[in-house]
Amino acid sequence: MLLRLSLIALMLGAFQSVVLAQSPLSTKQSSADGNRPRSTQVGFFELLESSGDALLDLFKPNGHRHSAQSPEYNSQKSPRDTVMTFVEAMNHVAQGRREPLERALNTLPADIPDAEKVAMDLLHVFDRLPEISPGTMPGEKTVAEQDIARFELFPRGIDCAWAYKAIDEAPNGHIVLVRDGDKWRFSDQTALGASDLLDSIKAIPPRARVERKGQLFLSVVEPTVRKTAAIDWALAAIFTMGGIMVAWFIYKGVQRIIAKRESRGDDIMTTILTSIMIPAVIFVGVLGAAIGSAKIYMHPALSTFRWNMIEAALVLAGVYLIVSLIELACLGARRTFYGDEDPYARMMSLVVRRGLRVVATIVLLLFVFQNVFKWNVMALIGGFGIFALALSLAAQDAVKNLFGGLTIFANRPFIDGDWVRFEGEIGTVEDVSLQVTRIRLLSGEVLSVPNMKFIDNTVENLSMRKYLRRVMDVQITYDTPPAKVDEAIEILQQILTSDDVVGDGKSNLDMHPPKVWFDKFGSHYLNLRADYWYMMDGDENRIQRDSERGYFSYLDHATLVNRKLLQRFNEADIDFAFPTQSIYLASDPDRELAIESRQTESAT
Repeated sequence: MLLRLSLIALMLGAFQSVVLAQSPLSTKQSSADGNRPRSTQVGFFELLESSGDALLDLFKPNGHRHSAQSPEYNSQKSPRDTVMTFVEAMNHVAQGRREPLERALNTLPADIPDAEKVAMDLLHVFDRLPEISPGTMPGEKTVAEQDIARFELFPRGIDCAWAYKAIDEAPNGHIVLVRDGDKWRFSDQTALGASDLLDSIKAIPPRARVERKGQLFLSVVEPTVRKTAAIDWALAAIFTMGGIMVAWFIYKGVQRIIAKRESRGDDIMTTILTSIMIPAVIFVGVLGAAIGSAKIYMHPALSTFRWNMIEAALVLAGVYLIVSLIELACLGARRTFYGDEDPYARMMSLVVRRGLRVVATIVLLLFVFQNVFKWNVMALIGGFGIFALALSLAAQDAVKNLFGGLTIFANRPFIDGDWVRFEGEIGTVEDVSLQVTRIRLLSGEVLSVPNMKFIDNTVENLSMRKYLRRVMDVQITYDTPPAKVDEAIEILQQILTSDDVVGDGKSNLDMHPPKVWFDKFGSHYLNLRADYWYMMDGDENRIQRDSERGYFSYLDHATLVNRKLLQRFNEADIDFAFPTQSIYLASDPDRELAIESRQTESAT
């Protein structure tokens, strides 16, 4: 599914990037704007932050809400109080309220000509500077402890390097506060030079003076509720639900067709239908939502976001379709050149498809971040440089596992479904991915083995064997006469060359005749060794992987041989040996006689 995202995402991403670059709403910046975007569009995360502020406002007591009559700052006991009192009061004045003007003028030097104009010029200067944080200016306690009598707010008191860069020269003026008795005021030089300072930084656009916070969210959402009629909401719900229902019926219908095709073995048509089904479902669902929401009034921010989401969904459907068609082409090429009988081609095809999906997913995410959420993807990637370095150091094992996976695909020691023995465990290979190989053990558990372990450690592929050679030890008792030993050897030879044993084992007696030997004297037994072969194919051309035979069918064959052996030995009165121990008591006369006899023999 992931490759499907790559080609279309790349084409549409490039196309939309060109369109956005030439759009009048582009967020491109110039050298004179102080790195402040000129666009008036509301960003997604800005709207999200505003919704949180609006929610918090619901829980604020009315007594905590500041107004022109109940300001947050109304003091001149420190540079911090004076600046914040001036800015808060003048913001109210700029909105048409005259009452706070007196508080603002009190922060200026006495007897300044045209004080109201000076205050407005100074406010416009503050509008072009970064937002002033109270914590960056000395308060009443700091002034008393350090005996501060003068504080330069601009340019030394705030970060203003960006302003110098924006206007390509030094601003003409300063903002300085001086202590006047027990109060702080702007200096005479600041007040008299406010007009010149404003003229020198007018190339920098002013910030928004009104603090929008939660009001931004309400101003965007409220018109949607107020200006949309009830019938339009009903139609939107009907079309949206209708699109979802039609998409659901398409999905279920195509699933039934796929099931019928699979039962007939038509996997080509199955793959085609699967490739078309998901894009069709997404397209129908999005179409219903788009038609339904067309009559709903939306703020430009919401409308832009809606179309971006629709665009992203359509891109997803288109890329999914393209990736599916490419996978279909890969499947056709594999069948044409290799056929379904080549297990390595099947495994490699699966890995290629997984890799394509990963690449397509990454491309789609980058496209959505760049074009839907308007993130600067290149800056985001660059910002992760240090993190990527730390991640690369921590991900050494992941890289080793990746190379281990590539080694598996290059050397092909096993494929899915093979029986393997690794580190003393036996099981079937269930899945080979780029990081781990999963082995289903005989006991039922799944063993996940990092691929890097297959580089240095030995793995036995039991599915590659053409036969199983059994070395069988038959132990008979020491009191077995030589004639009976010969008879036991003959019985073993007859069993291993009998028609049912040879037929079930598919062994070739001319090439691999069974052998029986009386090979050693054991601690409590006479050992007869028998070697014979259990073949996976009569012509020895097929391996275990390509046949229906394996370890379990070999155990069935061993059971056949063992039962025949047990029956024939019982009929011939030949006893199997087992460990025994003789215990003699001290008062046993037979034991004393045996001791005397051994002593006599030793003396002789």
